[in-house]
Amino acid sequence: MRLSKRWKIVLGCAGGALFAYTLVFAIGLAWVSRHGQQFILRQIQKRFQGEVQIDSINVKVYPQFQVTGTGVVVHFDGREDLPPLVSIQSFTAQANWLALWRLPRHISHVTLVGLRITIPAGVRRDLNLNGHKPLHWHGVYMDDVRADDATLTLLPKQAGKEPQVYDIASLEAHSTSSESTMAFRATLRIPVPPGNILSTGEFGPWDVNAPGQTPVSGSYTYDNADLGHFKGIAGILSSKGRYDGVIEKIVVKGTTDTPNFSVDSGDHPLDLTTVFDAIVDGANGDTTLDPVDARFRNTTLRTTGTIEGAPGRKGKTIRLQVSSTQARIEDILLLVVKNQPALTGDVRLNTAFVLPAGSRHDVLHRLFLSGSFTVDKAVFTNHGVEQKIDKLSMRSQGDTGDVPDDENVASQMQGQFRLCDGVLTFSDLNFRVPGAQVQMVGTFGLDNQTLDLHGTFDMDAKLSQTATGVKSFLLRAVNPFFAKPGGGTRIPFRIGGTARSPIYSLDLHRKKSEQPQSPATKAPDVAARN
Repeated sequence: MRLSKRWKIVLGCAGGALFAYTLVFAIGLAWVSRHGQQFILRQIQKRFQGEVQIDSINVKVYPQFQVTGTGVVVHFDGREDLPPLVSIQSFTAQANWLALWRLPRHISHVTLVGLRITIPAGVRRDLNLNGHKPLHWHGVYMDDVRADDATLTLLPKQAGKEPQVYDIASLEAHSTSSESTMAFRATLRIPVPPGNILSTGEFGPWDVNAPGQTPVSGSYTYDNADLGHFKGIAGILSSKGRYDGVIEKIVVKGTTDTPNFSVDSGDHPLDLTTVFDAIVDGANGDTTLDPVDARFRNTTLRTTGTIEGAPGRKGKTIRLQVSSTQARIEDILLLVVKNQPALTGDVRLNTAFVLPAGSRHDVLHRLFLSGSFTVDKAVFTNHGVEQKIDKLSMRSQGDTGDVPDDENVASQMQGQFRLCDGVLTFSDLNFRVPGAQVQMVGTFGLDNQTLDLHGTFDMDAKLSQTATGVKSFLLRAVNPFFAKPGGGTRIPFRIGGTARSPIYSLDLHRKKSEQPQSPATKAPDVAARN
C-alpha cells in the first residue's frame, strides 16, 4: 500500500518528534545520573547543616527513580571533637517519576542499613541562615522509612558521665509534614532490666542549631521486664504511658504493674503497681520522679527523688524520699521477713531511700534507709503473744484479774530506724500499751533474723502490784531497786536470739534510771562504698 504524500509528511514529523523526545530524555537521564550524587549531597547538607561524606552512590532513573549508596557520614559542622551526627552503612531510596514531578513530592520507600545517630546534648550553635530555615526537604515527603538494628546515642552535657545508648531493634517512619516531622513506630531493646519497649509517636522537626532540643512525643509499652536482673528482688514488670518534650527533657506520665514482686529477704510475692510522673534527661537517662505512688495490698507509698549517674561511675544511684499516705505495717513486713507478719496496724512512714549504683552486693545490702515510723492500733497476730500483751497492760496498771479471751489491747509503736549493709538499726524505739511503755535501741539483722536490742520497761504500777499473795509480798523487797522517778517501775532488759526464737534477759548492769542511748545515725557514703 502506497502512502500519500500527506501521510508521509505526518509520519516523518512524528518520527522526528519521537527521536527528539528520546534524545532529550536520554540526555536528561545522563544528566541526572551524572549530577544526582551532588544533588543528594547538597540536600543532606541543607537538611543537617553539616559536612557530608558518601563513599559511593548509584542513581537509576528507569523504570523508576532509585538511589543506592554506601558509607554516608554527616558531621556536626565546626565540632571535629564530636562523633558523626549520622552514619549509614548503606541506603536505598525509591520513587516513581509522577510522585517526584508533582507537588508535594514523595519518596515511596527508604531503607537504611547500619543507621547510627549521635546527638550531643547541651551543644548549641548560631548559624547565619540568611533568613532561610534548613529544616525542610523542600516539600519532599518520605512515605515509608525502615531501619533495623539501629543505634541512637545521646551524649551527656556533663563530662565524665556515661552516654545514653538506645538499641533500636526496628524502626518504621513516615513524613507527616514538609517541616520534616516524622511519625514513627520503634522497638527498643532495654538491657536493664531486660525487655523490649514498643513506642509510637512523632519526632522533629530537627533542630540544626541544638539537636538536643528536637521535639519528641508519643506513647510506649514495656513488657516482660525481668527484675531478677537486680540481685535481691524478683518479678516481671510491665509499664505503659505517654511522653512529650524535647530530647534533653522529656516529661513522662505512666504506670507499672509487677504482679509477682518480691524481695529475697521476705520471699512473699505480691502485686505492686505504680502511677508516676517523671522528667527524663534523654541525653544521659537521669530521671526526676515527682511523684510516684506505689500500691501493694492495702498500702500506698508516695515517692519523690532522682535516679542519676555520676561522672566516672557505671550505673545510676537512686535517691528518694518515701512517705506513706495509706499504709499497713503487715504489708511492709511481708516485703522483708520470711515469716508471716507478727503485727498488724496502721503505719505512718517517712524515710530517705538510697540505692547506690553497682552490682557487687544484692539490693538488700546496697540499700540505705533512714527515717521514722509510727504504728497505730497495733495488734499482734499470734493469739498467745497478744494475750501476753493484754496481760502486760493489765498488770502494769495493777490489775491482777484474768485476761478476757476476746480482748485485744491496741498498742502503739514509733521510732527512728536506719538500714545499712542489711542491718536494721533502731533508735528511740517506743512501744506503748495502757499502763506500760517500752523504750529500746539496737539492731536486727535481716539476713539471719538476729536480734540485739536493749532498753527499759516502764510500768505505772509497782512490781508488787503486778502479783497477788506471796509473790506480791516478796516483790515488795525489790520495789526500790526498780523504782521509776515519779512512781511506778522501770526494768532494764535485753533481747537476743532470733525473731523466731527471741531470748529475753534482765540488763542489770544498767542503772535503773538510765535511758537507752541511740546509736549513731550518720549516713555512710553508700555511693562511694559501692
